Amino acid sequence: MKSQLSLSTKLTKQGKTALDHSFFTPPFKILSLPNPLASDKSLTVIQMSSSPGILANDELHIDLHLQAHTHLRLQTQAFSRIQSMNRGEKATQQTQITLSEGSRLVYLPHPLVLHKDSAFEQQTHIEMADNSRLIYGEIVAVGRTLNNERFAFHHFSSLITIHYQHRPLLIDRTQWHPHKMPLTALSQMEQFSHQGSLIYLHTGQDSPHFKQKVAELQQYYASAQDMLIGISQLNEFGLIVRLLAHRAEQIEHCFKQIEQLLDPVIL
Repeated sequence: MKSQLSLSTKLTKQGKTALDHSFFTPPFKILSLPNPLASDKSLTVIQMSSSPGILANDELHIDLHLQAHTHLRLQTQAFSRIQSMNRGEKATQQTQITLSEGSRLVYLPHPLVLHKDSAFEQQTHIEMADNSRLIYGEIVAVGRTLNNERFAFHHFSSLITIHYQHRPLLIDRTQWHPHKMPLTALSQMEQFSHQGSLIYLHTGQDSPHFKQKVAELQQYYASAQDMLIGISQLNEFGLIVRLLAHRAEQIEHCFKQIEQLLDPVIL
């Protein structure tokens, strides 16, 4: 099935963010949440799906466009489950995000679960403008561990590219082929079952700002237990956090903490 979700935002006369355009086809649905704070100009939208999971030959297309000075928090409804497929089949997802000047996007989807015999490929491309901010995260589970499905999927790939003024800020690629790669080896997944990646970018800040943020995060998580955390400063405008854990909830909790530590602005 080919499915599409398209959203764009606009700034109202009252200075609040609202939906300018929305279009979706099954199984996608969206729900806009009312903002309880009069001082908060951001918009929260929940991305929902009526499907029990992502199936063989599914092609998902997501397009987000934030107009200048709008602030969007996009949430998902539940875990995305990549269902079992015949060998040679796969599902794909293409995500295109455009951030205009002064806009802010927080997009931390629920974890992706790779079921036995599944294959999934996703590509995410993000274009940023002056003084725009991005908090973007991904969490991937290597299978349903309670069903003894660790690394029982066929393959998984994820490519994230982020550009500012038509030049690359970040290219992050993940390639997992359990039947060809020792994914439980040292420096790979080891004994962990969940991987999380969080990217924070702010094109209005300089390198010393991010150097300080990296140091603060490293100190904050220096004594973290039951997980591995790596924090790296990018060449320009941001940082990336990589986590390995035994449960998705551990990573989700860290993502919420990190968001508050990095960008605690009341919008």
